[in-house]
Amino acid sequence: MNPAFSAWLKGQTRFADVPAVIADVFVSRSDNLGESDLIVIYTRDDGLNFAVLIEDKVDAPLQPDQASRYRLRAEREISSGKYNDFTVILCAPISYLANSLKAAEFDTTVSFEDIAAFFLVNGDTPRCRYRASFLLGAGTRRVNNWERQVDDITEVFWSAAYAVAIKEFPILEMKPLKVTKDSTWINFRPRDMPTMPHRIYVSVKGERGYMDLTFSDAQVDLFHGKVAHLLDPDMSVHKTGKSSAIRLQTDGFMPREGLEAAIPKARAAFAACARLIRFYRAHRAELDAATTSAATPPN
Repeated sequence: MNPAFSAWLKGQTRFADVPAVIADVFVSRSDNLGESDLIVIYTRDDGLNFAVLIEDKVDAPLQPDQASRYRLRAEREISSGKYNDFTVILCAPISYLANSLKAAEFDTTVSFEDIAAFFLVNGDTPRCRYRASFLLGAGTRRVNNWERQVDDITEVFWSAAYAVAIKEFPILEMKPLKVTKDSTWINFRPRDMPTMPHRIYVSVKGERGYMDLTFSDAQVDLFHGKVAHLLDPDMSVHKTGKSSAIRLQTDGFMPREGLEAAIPKARAAFAACARLIRFYRAHRAELDAATTSAATPPN
């Protein structure tokens, strides 16, 4: 891998400020938890290693728990001494990232178009121009060819749920959705919730009934100790990937239950999400400080 590109890639992750050089690259490494499309390992000045695990998508939808399975594979490789820390990113056309609800489950997303721009700006060679053209072409093909798995039941459910949200829960700032068949996971991030230095948002995991106020890249043991005194009795703290979440439990819902059964559950879920947003706003300074102090250090 080109050193300039490897430095740029690192700069898109939480390791941006960590001096390091590329040590190794693995393509399509698999185990019983699945396949990592690309693993780039960097060595820090102190000799420790970290890995950037990359899922590459053009057309195919993300599989259930795909980001989580990347993290499980990485944790296993840390245990075996292959590296000391990691992050998981999704690379895809910008249109894919904009329409994929599951993209937010990755630590970082990088668009093909941004990668193409790097090659066009940083290398006036036939090879760089070819790479940029290939990436831009992949994005264009996806816009032309990709079709969501759509079914009427899911569309009708989320249209009804959206109507409930904008009328009864404007605090959610819910946007119109483009969902795939049987989708139950969505995110809410009102405009006052930050994306830097940590991304904070509310995740709806509908079929499980988990409403998670999520704090990216926060170690759950440290985070829990700093926020426990703020929590209401029915709130709990959980590890979600490399993030921490303050959770409210509601009844799980599925679009195929029908509107009569599922919409009351969605309404209760939205009420819990609204409550989590108000909770964040009421305790913002303490929660932001807890997230920063619990941040996973780049080992």
